[in-house]
Amino acid sequence: MPVRRGHVAPQNTYLDTIIRKFEGQSRKFLIANAQMENCAIIYCNDGFCELFGYSRVEVMQRPCTCDFLTGPNTPCSAKSRLAQALLGTEECKVDILYYRKDASSFRCLVDVVPVKNEDGAVIMFILNFEDLAQLLAKSERRSLSQCLLSQSFLGSEGSHGRPGAQGPGTGRVKYRTIGQIPQFTLNFVEFNLEKHRSGSTTEIEIIAPHKVVERTQNVTEKVTQVLSLGADVLPEYKLQAPRIHRGTLLHYSPFKAMWDWLILLLVIYTAVFTPYSAAFLLSDQDESQRVDCGYTCSPLTVVDLIVDIMFIVDIVINFRTTYVNTNDEVVSHPRRIAIHYFKGWFLIDMVAAIPFDLLIFRTGSDETTTLIGLLKTARLLRLVRVARKLDRYSEYGAAVLFLLMCTFALIAHWLACIWYAIGNVERPYLEPKIGWLDSLGAQLGKRYNGSDPASGPSVQDKYVTALYFTFSSLTSVGFGNVSPNTNSEKVFSICVMLIGSLMYASIFGNVSAIIQRLYSGTARYHTQMLRVKEFIRFHQIPNPLRQRLEEYFQHAWSYTNGIDMNAVLKGFPECLQADICLHLHRALLQHCPAFRGASKGCLRALAVKFKTTHAPPGDTLVHLGDVLSTLYFISRGSIEILRDDVVVAILGKNDIFGEPISLHAQPGKSSADVRALTYCDLHKIQRADLLEVLDMYPAFADSFWSKLEVTFNLRDVGVCSHHPSQFQAPKTTKASSSVTTSQPQPLP
Repeated sequence: MPVRRGHVAPQNTYLDTIIRKFEGQSRKFLIANAQMENCAIIYCNDGFCELFGYSRVEVMQRPCTCDFLTGPNTPCSAKSRLAQALLGTEECKVDILYYRKDASSFRCLVDVVPVKNEDGAVIMFILNFEDLAQLLAKSERRSLSQCLLSQSFLGSEGSHGRPGAQGPGTGRVKYRTIGQIPQFTLNFVEFNLEKHRSGSTTEIEIIAPHKVVERTQNVTEKVTQVLSLGADVLPEYKLQAPRIHRGTLLHYSPFKAMWDWLILLLVIYTAVFTPYSAAFLLSDQDESQRVDCGYTCSPLTVVDLIVDIMFIVDIVINFRTTYVNTNDEVVSHPRRIAIHYFKGWFLIDMVAAIPFDLLIFRTGSDETTTLIGLLKTARLLRLVRVARKLDRYSEYGAAVLFLLMCTFALIAHWLACIWYAIGNVERPYLEPKIGWLDSLGAQLGKRYNGSDPASGPSVQDKYVTALYFTFSSLTSVGFGNVSPNTNSEKVFSICVMLIGSLMYASIFGNVSAIIQRLYSGTARYHTQMLRVKEFIRFHQIPNPLRQRLEEYFQHAWSYTNGIDMNAVLKGFPECLQADICLHLHRALLQHCPAFRGASKGCLRALAVKFKTTHAPPGDTLVHLGDVLSTLYFISRGSIEILRDDVVVAILGKNDIFGEPISLHAQPGKSSADVRALTYCDLHKIQRADLLEVLDMYPAFADSFWSKLEVTFNLRDVGVCSHHPSQFQAPKTTKASSSVTTSQPQPLP
């Protein structure tokens, strides 16, 4: 399946961010649209519904002045202040008495925040509601520990006074009761009484309203403060592409795609050469040679070192590559990428990238060779990278068949390396020499000599023989010329046979199904063609008509590849169907003058009504006397119009034929035959469908009728002239009165 790109198109994430952030803070809030009548409520969260006892259905679309929450004891001044804040699009904090649905009342602290778009226009209001009693109680509980440390809980601070407190002339006033709520700058933080306490629990110092400085901050800064977010996190209220953090790579970028293919090739190299190197190329002689000439004496070792470096670089790149989260959002923040990678593939990638042979180089241990061979197999963990990409190609039959064959060959290669390792480990301890390596040396005339480490068959002979044995065992066609003799070899042969039977069932058993899927299109064609021939034979269709049927079927199949567009469209929602139809008929809607000036909604409605038809040469589209219920637009090919077998017109691309619908209330009858000269593609729309769409868009209808120029009017005026006219067109069609005397046009 293709790479998930996430939400890469421009989108408005403003409301989603605010709602998710506020929900996480257990707030009671609603959002109102400032551009709707009465600033209707467009969202209220569950906390708001629980606070007031109303359901969301009862709250939605009501005015955000929340008059339905007020009651007989609600002060008019508080309601006026709230309404004034909404009318003046200014932020404020209002203490108001509200009523729940069960008629119980409570004092509520309401924060009003206007939200502006990038043009500075207020487009919505955010209203946050807090139960004042719960807010004060919460504040008291938080300050209790501090109050207990004071010498006098009620009067010690009152005797000294608050530092910096001044008289009424400075704009600060002291109240002995909690009768008014302090004016805070905009933040939906918890109400902190201790900050404004001066003498006792009933003494509050507030800022007088006439001294409050009018705020002119940008709305993004204000709501950023509300949400406790950074300015780079809160989106603006507009369509915008997802923000990609600087220094990160898009997971679907061309560079990342090329890099992934490079890493995939290196993984394949590792899967092939690591077992081969560990089994066939590492020996005591090789280790002594490396100690003498250095680590770079073997070209294969240098290549392995380069591969290890490339995989370490890949780990660094993965720490800077975006990913798609569960919400289909592209995550580009480095910290979140790192956490996601640590929880995922980091451990496997890190273990597979460690150059073990370099770390233990020149250790001087006798077990160095064996240890290097075992540790190098850890690189095979990189094969999990291949599994990440295989699902993208599972829908392609040829790719699946190729991958299965490669998997079979790779497993046979691994088993050949193990088969040689078993024989090589056992050979020095066998008496008599009955191992398969000694038997191979005797057959090739290259016997092992204990005094000469270089004696025996060559590496190529041993590998080819081992691979031959594993392939013959896996496919269950062993010939016995390479046979297991020792117990270890026999046990391994049994395991290979079990693996071979499983692979034979899972891989080769599905080959027929895969091949059948490869030719599924051809099979469907022959099946449909057989049905057409059976239909012709059963109904005894005459030969000329039979040829036309078969020819049309072959042409339609080659043009559409057997795809039923109507059946495909039915599987999508109506809005997506309109977009698809708009794309299919885009050439007609863009180039035909009659459709210019139409709104996007009108074009979508028209596109859904249009149908595409294909006509082979000689096919008659309209017969003499047919009811003209359709208007045709030629997209490709040539059409001839005949009267009494006389060609009166030849139409080509971009021509229109039918009747001028705007001049007649009822459909007329055709005065000629319309026949295809070549393979033709036509767009057609039913008369009733066209009138229905134009009736929904009357402003566009006048323009359409004035610009529509029917190239050939097929209507038989003598037959249908008695019908009254319902439609008035500002302009008659171009060819309605002159087509009978027009000269045939040349073929396009």
